[in-house]
Amino acid sequence: MAKLERCQQEAEEVAQIMKENFTKALEREGKLSDLDDRAEELRSMGQVFTRTSRAVAQKQRARHRRWRLVLVGLAVGLAVIILIVVLALWLGGTSAATPPVPPAITRAAPGGD
Repeated sequence: MAKLERCQQEAEEVAQIMKENFTKALEREGKLSDLDDRAEELRSMGQVFTRTSRAVAQKQRARHRRWRLVLVGLAVGLAVIILIVVLALWLGGTSAATPPVPPAITRAAPGGD
């Protein structure tokens, strides 16, 4: 009978270990489910972040393009103004730089008085 009792005791121990293993497996399943939910939430948050960052980058590129156009326009306008001023000075300066034509000097013929 000692063998039968020992077998029953071992069977109870094995049954207890199996119950503990089953409980641990259920706990792990719950934890894995929680991790899966968190991973899905992080994935969706990452997608939202990606969309937002792309939109911000597009706005920044548009802003930079506008400033470049403004600066190019200012540079072209300034160049045109400088060109006009230079041409005005050059054209106005050439007519002023030529000496006036002196009136014709008439000489009296010698001895003709």
